[in-house]
Amino acid sequence: MNKQVVFALFNILSLSAFSFSAAELAEFQSTDSTLENTFRWARDMALSYVHDGSDPVGLWYEAALPGRESFCMRDLSHQTVGAAVLGLDAYNLNMLGKVASNISESKDWCSYWEIERLNRPTPCDYANDKEFWYNLPANFDIMRACFAMYEWTGDSAYLKAPEFTEFYRRTAHDYAERWALTPDSIMQRRRFMNTPQPFNPKNGFHTCRGLPSYAENFSGIIVAIDLLGALKSGYKAYATVCEMNGDPDEAFFAASRAAACDSIIETLWWDDANSRYNTYYKQDGTFHRGEGIPYMLLIGAIDRPERVEASIDDVLSRSWNVENLSAFPLFLYRHGRTQAADSIIRMLPTAERNDYPEVSYGVLEGIFGGLLGMQPSASRRQLSTCHNGAADAVSTATDVPMLGGSVTLTHNGHDSSTLTNNTPHTITWKASFRTPTGNTVTHTRRISPSQTISLSR
Repeated sequence: MNKQVVFALFNILSLSAFSFSAAELAEFQSTDSTLENTFRWARDMALSYVHDGSDPVGLWYEAALPGRESFCMRDLSHQTVGAAVLGLDAYNLNMLGKVASNISESKDWCSYWEIERLNRPTPCDYANDKEFWYNLPANFDIMRACFAMYEWTGDSAYLKAPEFTEFYRRTAHDYAERWALTPDSIMQRRRFMNTPQPFNPKNGFHTCRGLPSYAENFSGIIVAIDLLGALKSGYKAYATVCEMNGDPDEAFFAASRAAACDSIIETLWWDDANSRYNTYYKQDGTFHRGEGIPYMLLIGAIDRPERVEASIDDVLSRSWNVENLSAFPLFLYRHGRTQAADSIIRMLPTAERNDYPEVSYGVLEGIFGGLLGMQPSASRRQLSTCHNGAADAVSTATDVPMLGGSVTLTHNGHDSSTLTNNTPHTITWKASFRTPTGNTVTHTRRISPSQTISLSR
């Protein structure tokens, strides 16, 4: 069916199917009409992938190749913020919970890479517990995404529910040990591990059961930078969860693992001569270049400011597929690359394969998390904002769900911002403003429920 027809049907049926009215959906207005149209395209496209909960898997939206009627671990990890903007918190909780609850020793502490609407592993990626497709960054990426959803929503299930705490613990310990992902073993691991017996090198469910990267088109690698980035960010998230759950020993363990992964990335993978990171490592001890850096920038796995800037220059000098490009608006806006971000976010609605679900959800995250700079933190009862759009633009986000309620935010260029707190909590508003010199200034205020305040640069 033509996608425009789907949009028309969605507009007719959405009220009854999803039980929320147009008034309850977050809105975005801008003096830049192209950005407004981009938002509407992304919202409508994203909502066209939302299902009504009548399938055996429960509440879910598509996060996989179109037509598979599935959600895969990688895409889900990268679509949750866009879904949260649309008020799909119950969907995120259900889908992340399905992934978490299907971790098992029989699969060497993997979950199901892809789950279909019938609440079973998608057949094109799974034959049995010994023969299936799996990309190793996934467990730690899901752990990062779960904590990010706690920070966005304040839902304590991500901290306390048994399916999540078991998934975190098994991933941090058993999964890392089983697949040689510990700091002292990862650079010496073997390419094929935990393989079915007898091993068949012509069977993709044998050779791809434990790919050491999200990149699937470069043979012979044993470690990739996106795997190390997922480990670092996943362990950082787990450390905070353990702190909040009153387990200082486990928090120390996780924080130490995160620091060790960071040390490996920064000492072994940085190519100082070319001011860029290598991305693949083969068993013969050679580094190679390919995908991975857009993912590192998306999840914030690079800490050194000068290397962040060099990495952005690196990725902007190359061509990328639409899965990678969907991440660009978020990190480009956040790092002050407004012109490049504007160009890419305007291009995505007409890009080849723009119907890939990750694209529309990525555009939503790019607008709300990138352009508007909205970063809620339930653990701190805080909302950080910064207008990363054009200095002369006025941008408004209305009724954005977060922190157990919603907020409305207006940026008047880079000069002032106004926030209305419609959450049930008093929150700290950390409002940053870009200056003509390229720096930022930040003001912090407490804002009570139902209160509206304005701050100026």
